[in-house]
Amino acid sequence: MTDHFSKGERVVIREVLREKVWTARPVTILEDSDAQVVSWLAPGTFIDYPVGVEHGEKCLSMWLSGEWDLYAKEFTPPGMLRIAPSGAPFEVFAPLRPEGGVAWWYVNFQRPLERTSLGFDTMDEILDLVVSADCSEWERKDVEELELAVTMGYLSRLDAQRIENACRVVELGLGRGEVPWDRSWSSWRASE
Repeated sequence: MTDHFSKGERVVIREVLREKVWTARPVTILEDSDAQVVSWLAPGTFIDYPVGVEHGEKCLSMWLSGEWDLYAKEFTPPGMLRIAPSGAPFEVFAPLRPEGGVAWWYVNFQRPLERTSLGFDTMDEILDLVVSADCSEWERKDVEELELAVTMGYLSRLDAQRIENACRVVELGLGRGEVPWDRSWSSWRASE
């Protein structure tokens, strides 16, 4: 599958673990090019989400066992841009301010998007980086959960190091003023 989706087309971005859907989020394509996929997850959209999931041990136990059920959960305002540079080990989630424009950047480390007939498949890799709107400050999130994933046997130490290295590359770039995603979306409004 190499065809790009058209602007305005509705597709689904799924997180899939061992061929089982963990989440499914219907989005609208804003850009699908060789450089990146940019989509919009509108408020009020119903997403398929695991029943009773919590961060930490409970989530990792579900991932290890493969036992979970999904339910339809309404995505709440203000809505979120999703920017996935091609081949990157992350996707950037950008919640919008009510008046428009990005409130902050949330770098979600995950498997690179894989194109399907429905949209794209990926899977979360636990570690995240929360970045200020102007990209001058950032903070890692879920560091302890990444370590717990190794302790519980969900990830190998090498996998955890790979994920941490990907995060470090982003942090070093930000420190040099090099933002590894398309910031031209920072003033986007949902009405566009």
